[in-house]
Amino acid sequence: GTFPLKHSFSEGIYVREMFMRKGGFVIGKMYKISHTWFLLSGELEIATSEGVNHYIAPCYVTAPMGAKRVLHAIEDSVFVNVYPNPDNITDIETLENLLTWKTYEEFKEYKLLNE
Repeated sequence: GTFPLKHSFSEGIYVREMFMRKGGFVIGKMYKISHTWFLLSGELEIATSEGVNHYIAPCYVTAPMGAKRVLHAIEDSVFVNVYPNPDNITDIETLENLLTWKTYEEFKEYKLLNE
C-alpha cells in the first residue's frame, strides 16, 4: 500500500517525511545526488546493492548518489529524507524529476558520460 508523505521546505532544503506501517515495503527511486535520511522512530531493514542493513531509530545515514533502496518496516516507522533545493522549488513533481532518475538506463547513461 501507500504511505503518507509530508513535504516541508526551508531555505535551500526539501524535506520529505514518510510514515511506514509495520510490515510495509517501499522500493525507493535512484537519486541523482547523495543526501541524508533520518529514521526518527521505528525499525527498518534496508536492502541496497551493498547488502541488507538493520536500523533502529533514532539514526541517520548518508545515501550515495545512485543508491537504490528497498525498505521494509519491522515496526511502524517515520523515515525522513533531506535534499538540497537551491532554487527553492515547491512543486513535488518538478523536484522528483530534478532529484531522481526514472530508469536504470538513465543512471547508466549519466555514469558513462561522467566517468
